[in-house]
Amino acid sequence: MKSSIKEILLAGIVLGVIVFVLNVASCASNQNIQEPVKTETVEKKAENQKKPKKEYTKEGFMELLQHTLDTDGAEAALSLYETELPKNYSKFKNDFDLLFLKAAICVSANKLDEAQSLCDELSKKDPKNQDVIGLSATIAKIRGDKAGRDKQVKALLAEDPYNAMANIEVAEDYFNRKNYKQARLSYKKALVREPKNEDALRGLGQTEYYLEDDENAKATFNKLLEVNPTSVQAYLYLGKLAFANNEYKIASDNAKKAVELDPSNYECHMDYGLYERNLGHFDVALAEWTKSIEIQPDYFLAYAYRAGLYDEQDKAAEAIADYKSVIKLNPKYYYAYESIGVLALHEEQWTTAREAFMKCREFNTTNVSYPLMITYCYYKEGKGPEAKKFSDSVLRKMDRNTIEYTMLRLFHDRAGEKPVPQKIAALGNRNTQGKMYYYLALFYDMFGGGEFANQYYTKVLDMKSPMFFEYRLAEWRMKGKVPLK
Repeated sequence: MKSSIKEILLAGIVLGVIVFVLNVASCASNQNIQEPVKTETVEKKAENQKKPKKEYTKEGFMELLQHTLDTDGAEAALSLYETELPKNYSKFKNDFDLLFLKAAICVSANKLDEAQSLCDELSKKDPKNQDVIGLSATIAKIRGDKAGRDKQVKALLAEDPYNAMANIEVAEDYFNRKNYKQARLSYKKALVREPKNEDALRGLGQTEYYLEDDENAKATFNKLLEVNPTSVQAYLYLGKLAFANNEYKIASDNAKKAVELDPSNYECHMDYGLYERNLGHFDVALAEWTKSIEIQPDYFLAYAYRAGLYDEQDKAAEAIADYKSVIKLNPKYYYAYESIGVLALHEEQWTTAREAFMKCREFNTTNVSYPLMITYCYYKEGKGPEAKKFSDSVLRKMDRNTIEYTMLRLFHDRAGEKPVPQKIAALGNRNTQGKMYYYLALFYDMFGGGEFANQYYTKVLDMKSPMFFEYRLAEWRMKGKVPLK
């Protein structure tokens, strides 16, 4: 299962701290501390010479910590401070590096109070120690203490304007506010001190991506792969960059690699499905979006993607089911209601279609398509009085000089179509003209006049400009898929 941001952060802290302290220790001392050897007999002395006593060094304790942390976790590592340290390494019980390491492991174990107490103690010994200030900033961040984190970050930058951790924190703040230019500057500052810092490279690549600086973004993510060949984010964004440049095969190959590295990553499966769909591999796309749904069933986007593909494959029932999941999870996703309405018409589910278009009208009261469709569905449900009552309530608020008013009045009165074709022909807007021809054809379908209906459906199709959903309904009608009579 994918690690949370917090887990990744903590793991990085502990590993970075251990590496740092080990390096310090190895440079600081190469001498070993040897326990006194007893000389009871010549034979015993000879035996002891053959089997030298174990040497308990600071570096040895840190290696033990690292091994325990890797194999048994943070709690077991902390227990060594109560068992092994006083028993065999007591000389180092007040060692600055070991106490700092203990604080970092406490963070990993979510013992934040103990970690902060240790940081406070260490700060008294060395008030400007960058690592201690950085760890305090991390503790504040985990606690959600933005003011505390900001204070520590400011202290880091005051001591070193190019401190990697502090600049990454500042960059992420800019990034979250979508100030990508400032975020890019801070990520670049972080890389001055640590040119191989993965977080800084990832962040820089993302800001370049959002700034549409594709060449530099690509170079940055490739640099990240040099540092870490298993970086999921690098492959993910290299895929996005390739897709933006219509390089679908390259995009798909990168997304597939990301999926292989992190099979439980929702976004990886979403992107891979999108690229495969554009390559015409529809079964793979459906499988990937289905996997995304399995990973995160309470998020709407994968349902919307899958519904769209089901719709294209004329799998109306499956598409409607997915669109219903979309609006259940995201009731404000306006386009799902319209899609349900159109597909429900295809399936002659008049009530479902009417209810969907009524929801559409809640979001957009100016689009006359919705009251026209709602009125039509009432008629198809056998609810003529409700159709007239609804259309009358809408007509009262419309401009009587518009073609939209004229068309809805036609549906309301079920008569008066004679001047309408001329009014439609005189329209300057082709989309409006096409929609009105469709509703005139639909009027004849409902109330008699099949020959006229086909004539106006044909006028819609001759426009070859499917910029409105009625075009699709006209296609279905002429192909015999939607028996609207």
